[in-house]
Parts: sequence; C-alpha cells; structure tokens
Amino acid sequence: MAYMDNKNVSVLAGVVMGGVGAYLGFEQAASTGVSPFLGALIFGGAGFVIGSAGAFLLKSLAQFLIFFLLIAAIVYFARDPIEQMTGMDPVDAVLNLLRSWGIPIGGPPSDGG
Repeated sequence: MAYMDNKNVSVLAGVVMGGVGAYLGFEQAASTGVSPFLGALIFGGAGFVIGSAGAFLLKSLAQFLIFFLLIAAIVYFARDPIEQMTGMDPVDAVLNLLRSWGIPIGGPPSDGG
C-alpha cells in the first residue's frame, strides 16, 4: 500500500490545515451572522481534508479521488451556511465552472417552471 507511506505527515498536515480552516471559518461565520461553531466545523473539516489530500496528492490518484469526494460531500451538505458566509451557492459555482470548461453537466432538476 504505497499510498500509506508517510501517513503521519499526512495526518499532521491535515491537523494543521484543519486548525487554520477552523480559525478562518470561525472568524468568517462570526462576521456574517452564521453560528461561529458551524463555520469553524465546516471550514475546519474542509481544511483537514485538503491538508491531508495534499500529502497524498502525488502518491495515489485513487486516494486523491476519495478526498475529492469527501470535500464535495462537505460542500453539498453545508451548502446553506457556506452560501450565507460567502454570498454564493457553492454547488452552482462548481456546475458553472465545469460548464465554462465545456463539460456538459446537467444542473439540478427545475421545479417544472
């Protein structure tokens, strides 16, 4: 399991980035009216995943895809607080970016309007 080499470095990178993300999330949430604990939890979780993924990025593409799915799940399930803190819908932003790159992505189904 080559992707498990230096796993301690990956965990350390994840913890450091998680701490930075939690601090930034706490500050951003407090200034936008969202619960500071929720902001710290969302940004801290995303920072942990991104920090850990950075240590594995060149080791294993499968491992990186798992981290990508984890960050996508965090963004999807924390969509409303993220939108309140940043002023934009993260799911729509990703879909628009992929469409601008020429990737045919269907959006969420419309309400029948």
